[in-house]
Amino acid sequence: MKILLGSKNPSKKRALEKALQELNIYDYEINSYDVSSSVSSKPIGYEIIRGADNRNKELKKIAVNSNIEYDYLCSIEGGFSVDENGLPFVVTYCILEDKFGKKSTGKSLGIRISKIMFEFVKKGGSLNKVIEQIKLENNNKQKLGITGYLTNGLYSRETVDKHAVISSFVSFIYQDEKQKLEQYIKQFKI
Repeated sequence: MKILLGSKNPSKKRALEKALQELNIYDYEINSYDVSSSVSSKPIGYEIIRGADNRNKELKKIAVNSNIEYDYLCSIEGGFSVDENGLPFVVTYCILEDKFGKKSTGKSLGIRISKIMFEFVKKGGSLNKVIEQIKLENNNKQKLGITGYLTNGLYSRETVDKHAVISSFVSFIYQDEKQKLEQYIKQFKI
């Protein structure tokens, strides 16, 4: 299986590798490309999905222009979302697209942040930069990330990203289960 990854962030590559291993896929090749999400560095709401989709569009251009064969395009985008109750979360989305153009979007669990943190982000602040100042370290975004800091390492960025990747693979790998459930539902007259 050949996968083109829409980022050179080592954390995203490790997340993809761990997701594949958890899905019992061991025969793979990952090629990482530095492509733009064309969204803000701290995307909010639908901008997260748009960023992942934009990365895949750029990957596809590279593949076509350079005659690179692949099985999947994979782009992972983290950001901030607000639920129906107005509560803000840090989340990750992953969009997979196979060589035939079929797409699947996966989402991670969300880690709740405070309204103070969310307002800071909305005004252009970077939680990763603040965490780096607190920890006296650099590149938090490529290490534990915001989720890792907020959970004291329980859910690193890599772990959260891995779950988004697994979620996006579900419709490709577990098609029989989905079809069986859909067929069974059809017998109910709702």
